[in-house]
Amino acid sequence: MSAQDAALAPPGTVRPVRTALRWAALLVLLLLGVFELLWGAGGLAGSSQAAQRPGHSSVEGLARRIGCTAEITTDAADLRQGMCTSGGEEIWIATFPTPGAQDAWTSEAKAYGGSYLVGDGWVVVLSDATADLLHGLLGGVIVSGADHTGEHAHAGSG
Repeated sequence: MSAQDAALAPPGTVRPVRTALRWAALLVLLLLGVFELLWGAGGLAGSSQAAQRPGHSSVEGLARRIGCTAEITTDAADLRQGMCTSGGEEIWIATFPTPGAQDAWTSEAKAYGGSYLVGDGWVVVLSDATADLLHGLLGGVIVSGADHTGEHAHAGSG
């Protein structure tokens, strides 16, 4: 309503229109906020808190970046783990809610040998065939576990 229309309008009609518009705008903002709270990143309607941590990748998100679909095998408070297949290789992906949980898992896993790609809140188990590809796709740091090949270098005795 323009200023001229407001001047010509019957007394008391301009204020209710403005009030109604303000309430409508407030209602729209409220609904958008509720929508974001429930279905936005980290929203309450997500599949699990571990999968929706802000700033961290989910098992499903990492799998998508790799080019496969993860089957969730563990969904616990301190670990979310899944497996997918890409190029005939099984790829195990784990995400963690805290650095402490990730460090504990990685320390235990190292005892079993192998190589691990470690990122911020996630670990991917590597094979010789997937190490370079996954490191290029996901970043992170490659960490090696214990060597169980029996080919340790020993100092000889003379």
